[in-house]
Amino acid sequence: MIKMIYNTLSDGLLISLFSIIVVFLILGFVALSISLLKYLVIEKKVTAPKEITPIKKSISLSDIKDEDMMVAALVASIDYYNEIQKDVRIVSIKEIKG
Repeated sequence: MIKMIYNTLSDGLLISLFSIIVVFLILGFVALSISLLKYLVIEKKVTAPKEITPIKKSISLSDIKDEDMMVAALVASIDYYNEIQKDVRIVSIKEIKG
């Protein structure tokens, strides 16, 4: 014999209300936890600025021997500019024979 359990409308509303209260309590706890994180003080490490080496010799266009060297210099300077977001000056070019 199978027992049938019938819930009335008031039982369903009571279960729904309890569930909604639990959800809002959890959300309130999460919101409170997140808002308290701004009072957590994290000390930033102070790093000494990198020493800038003085430029020894400027390069002229006559130092560049061929198109490949010019392209390599331009690509290297563009890539380094994108990395540091400051003005870039090519100091030396050296041909690597492989």
